[in-house]
Amino acid sequence: MKKLFNPALLFLMITGAIYVSSCDSTNDAPEPDLSVVEEDIKVNMAFEDLDNLTLTVLSNSGLSARTTADVPAGNLCEGALVTIDEEAKKITVDFGDGCTSTGGVTRKGIVMISYTANLLFTGAKITTTFDGYEVDGLKVEGTRILTNKGANLETNTINLEVKIQSGKVIWPDDTYASIVSDQLRDIKLGTQGEYEVSITGTAAGTSRGGFDYTSSTSDALVYKKSCIESGVTVPISGIMNFQFRGIEASVDYGDGTCDKLATITYPNGSKQVTFD
Repeated sequence: MKKLFNPALLFLMITGAIYVSSCDSTNDAPEPDLSVVEEDIKVNMAFEDLDNLTLTVLSNSGLSARTTADVPAGNLCEGALVTIDEEAKKITVDFGDGCTSTGGVTRKGIVMISYTANLLFTGAKITTTFDGYEVDGLKVEGTRILTNKGANLETNTINLEVKIQSGKVIWPDDTYASIVSDQLRDIKLGTQGEYEVSITGTAAGTSRGGFDYTSSTSDALVYKKSCIESGVTVPISGIMNFQFRGIEASVDYGDGTCDKLATITYPNGSKQVTFD
């Protein structure tokens, strides 16, 4: 049978090809400026390193900052001087002009920790402030407050409320990002000082470029002490959502592997990044 040419079919094929091409070109839309997201992650890396430092000191003090405790400075970095004032309920960690931990984290300056009671006690509050403190070249300012909202002795888990007030991280060029946050975190204590942290909550701040942003968790962010001490100060799993400059983006930290990889998803695209 002789096949007939169908102009209508040809027209549909052409217009369909144009439509598909148009959809593909949308996927090639330019990547938005994601510096707000990347800077927030850097800010959180600095503060999470601080939490690990604080919990390390308290853990080596039986979580109660006893003056009789042996706090090995090598767990922080060689040359760190830990001073415990039981009467005033204060701990000072002085890194001097700088030292580097076995995990490759370089710190300098002074971290000042005050506490009301053993961290295991409901209502106990740990307040951390700074004097010229820097971590990996970033200067940290503000106040970080941890409050015990309850403990489950059967699961060896502590529920903490964590607030950052007037938080600021300053880069070497004197530009800075600011942050305030309100988070809840479950800390599951393991053996030999190991712990795992699960975080939910919200934050808001201003980027180095002066752009306001907000963030919130949709899947809890998970940290492990062993990963942090190996130099991985980003979550090993969890999803954080960001809103800034009319843009919505998310950061997926993966499946629990102890690495510095994350995937940033933004309108019409995504990319994998490594945070050093």
